Amino acid sequence: MKHDHRINIDRFVDLSFAEDGHTTHHQEHRLALLTAGTIEMVYGSKIEIVAPAIVIIPPGMPHHPLKAKHAAMYLISFCVGCLGIDEDSLLMQPYRQVINGSLPIVALDTERLPFLTQLLEALSTESQQSGTESTPLIRSYLSILFGDIYRKMGSIDNQSPVSKLTSEALRYIHQHSHQAISLKEVAAAVHRVPAHVAATVKKETGSTVGEWICQARIKQASYRLSHTTLSVQEVATELDWKDITHFIRQFKKTTGHTPAQWRKQQATRVNNEPENG
Repeated sequence: MKHDHRINIDRFVDLSFAEDGHTTHHQEHRLALLTAGTIEMVYGSKIEIVAPAIVIIPPGMPHHPLKAKHAAMYLISFCVGCLGIDEDSLLMQPYRQVINGSLPIVALDTERLPFLTQLLEALSTESQQSGTESTPLIRSYLSILFGDIYRKMGSIDNQSPVSKLTSEALRYIHQHSHQAISLKEVAAAVHRVPAHVAATVKKETGSTVGEWICQARIKQASYRLSHTTLSVQEVATELDWKDITHFIRQFKKTTGHTPAQWRKQQATRVNNEPENG
């Protein structure tokens, strides 16, 4: 029996590299638990992550690693739709906070690290199981992890590295990512002139308003391609893309695949899952 949990846990030990400037973004939720060493990355601005810490990476958020020094970490990638997780739930609030401009780093107490490590090992083991109880158990493990992050973010001064203006602009973009929106509309929503919004968002995040809009809309499209039987044309129409050719071009530019290739890749990943008796 195959399992379709759409969660992957990778473990890296003594990871070191320098000047890896490749910008990346992905369509699933990610979370990294850094247990040792340091990592530098660009996440809007350059940040340094010192273990022990958790890094929250929402889908569609552009970032790229710069260097790592003797880093050890767990990297979790998961599909909220496949696992039946409500993105609007209280425990998913840290992802929404990061989308709206909060720092993606949650510093951890050293004494909490053994518990979180044990939790991720259990989660990794459960992700390989195929019983009907596995998905709810995976959700339970993730809920405990999210709860830890939620409480920790609430107990520290997680000062946003971006201004209130940028935070409000990003929030508007993500709340309206199911439709075609423009810089002019974003500026009107935050009561500023377009040129000022464009310059501020670019300066504080490293990406343009147009890039943020495109990434948010591609996230919506990739979800529909993975979780519905809508045709590529129907997905484009539902998300208010007037030109199917432009949609396909933007999807490939963002993900590296055409919409059809993306859907096939997701289906192949599920079909290649190992069977467990």
